[in-house]
Amino acid sequence: MERITLLLCANMTGEEKLPVFVIGKSKQLSSFPKDLSKLPVRYRNSANAWMTGFLFKEWLYEWDKKLKIQDRRVLLLVDNCTAHPAVDDLQMITLKFLPPNTTSLLQPMDMGVIKNFKGHYRSRLNDRINASLDANPDEKAIDDIPSKCPLSCP
Repeated sequence: MERITLLLCANMTGEEKLPVFVIGKSKQLSSFPKDLSKLPVRYRNSANAWMTGFLFKEWLYEWDKKLKIQDRRVLLLVDNCTAHPAVDDLQMITLKFLPPNTTSLLQPMDMGVIKNFKGHYRSRLNDRINASLDANPDEKAIDDIPSKCPLSCP
């Protein structure tokens, strides 16, 4: 099994969602296509598949450039994690950090969005495993998971 970290970001109403930012250990995940630009997500790697300050800043700068082209300003609520450093030179994004130990109470993404995302992912994963087991009754479920269930499974 491979560990991954996901960064999910949406506006307050949930109508506008940024592409999921996936962080894995490997430069190239075996379950992803070789050409990562074909994915509906942005993929990067770090030694332990965790968000780092460098990756967070890189993501912010990329989004800031897109917002500048659109001439849009946003306020981004961010939890008080060490991987989320303050960035002062953003032009279109204002970062507001939540007070310590309040993320689970105040952060909108923690109030159902992440749980809902995980539920949908697990449901699709189970559907893929069941379909594969129906097609190959002699196969074990554990043999099927790593190679046939990438993040973007249909």
